[in-house]
Amino acid sequence: MKELVLVTLSVIFCLCLGTNASAQTDVRSIDAYSKKIDAFTSANKRAVVVIADTSDYTDQNSKAKWRKFASEKALETFRDKTEVYNVALNWLRGGKVIASNMTLSSPSGDWAKYVYHYFREDGTLARVKIDYRTFQGDFLILQNRYFDRNGKLLKKTTAYQDLQTHKPKKPGKDYAGSNASFLAEDIYKTTVKLPFARVIR
Repeated sequence: MKELVLVTLSVIFCLCLGTNASAQTDVRSIDAYSKKIDAFTSANKRAVVVIADTSDYTDQNSKAKWRKFASEKALETFRDKTEVYNVALNWLRGGKVIASNMTLSSPSGDWAKYVYHYFREDGTLARVKIDYRTFQGDFLILQNRYFDRNGKLLKKTTAYQDLQTHKPKKPGKDYAGSNASFLAEDIYKTTVKLPFARVIR
């Protein structure tokens, strides 16, 4: 009986090791893929599709109105008369979205969230980087999340830093963002789930 238990435990342990090794391999390949996407976006700045939410931010009942702009300059011209607080810069390759960099903020200007999506060519999310900055406690929260093709989370890292010095800073229990769960609110696991998917083409 003891031998059977030991064999069973050994099998489970080996399976766990195999799963963990597979996830680590996937994360490494996603990191390599992310670097290629970064190189592509840096070399193809004109390939950006600019989209912004032009709804009335002050109206709590107002639904998002995503609008495509010809360029970042065109968006800035629009903002001279009407400010927008949610902007998405998107890169397409072969007609498919491979990167979407979102900037989210508010009229108060006391916080800003940058959400960088890395999509595979099949439209699934490979990785998301989040940079959240807030004057509430003077925090900078940096988070990375890695996903497989089925949307399963492979790995998550979260770092808290001082907003001014960028040195590690531990949030207290009274800090509303200490669990960082709110960071997931703007993560889209496929390109079709992007809130502006119908506008992007």
